Amino acid sequence: MVLALPPSPAQLVQALFSGLLLGVTLALPLGPIAVEVLRNSMRYGFWMGLAVGTGAIIADGFYLLIVQFGLVPLLQQPIIRTVFGLASTIILLLLGYSLFRPGKQVARASSGSVDAVSETAPSHKSGLFPLKALFSGASGSRSKKQAFLNGMILTGLNPFTLTLWIGVGTTAVASWNSTSPFLGLIFIFGILFGQEIWFAAISRLARTRFFQWQMHILPKIQKAFGLLMIGLALATLYWTLTG
Repeated sequence: MVLALPPSPAQLVQALFSGLLLGVTLALPLGPIAVEVLRNSMRYGFWMGLAVGTGAIIADGFYLLIVQFGLVPLLQQPIIRTVFGLASTIILLLLGYSLFRPGKQVARASSGSVDAVSETAPSHKSGLFPLKALFSGASGSRSKKQAFLNGMILTGLNPFTLTLWIGVGTTAVASWNSTSPFLGLIFIFGILFGQEIWFAAISRLARTRFFQWQMHILPKIQKAFGLLMIGLALATLYWTLTG
């Protein structure tokens, strides 16, 4: 029996930085999560936006572990694909519609008060159902826990996430697993950490003076994001019905 040699420090560093690069690259496009991170950061503060991004990363990590342990065939069943696609379509449509109804906090911001968007944590009055806050235009109705769950649900139920990690993830992770499964896990950690770095960066960017000076046009930005979400919902529905 031939025992595999443990990975060298150079291989560990290479796997980590390769994952970081891939994670940042995949997080760059302005998708539903990036939109939510920016919107929540502008309205509620840095930590609220980062909570959305972190929830999304947890969902990504779940799929990457499925890839790592060879359970991809379970997710390729037609019934799972259909359920994911329809659930994602409904969530994106509701989210897109909600963005056409900016809350009172945004209305106050549009009158010229930059301080209307607070870094303090909102109250917990919206109940236990996390999507209630996601589809609500009211201010003060979100908590970091709700934002985290919303990011996780929005990513976890998105069939494009499933397609991405089955396609890109399977090939990339397998290349590291061929050397050592431990390198595959380090590579996955790098992907997730790279995404977290990117979401932290755009959350911080949304809190800069430039963005805060633009708070008076936030309602228009939200409507544009709403159209984007609805477009993504229609694309998801098409993908579900024709795939």
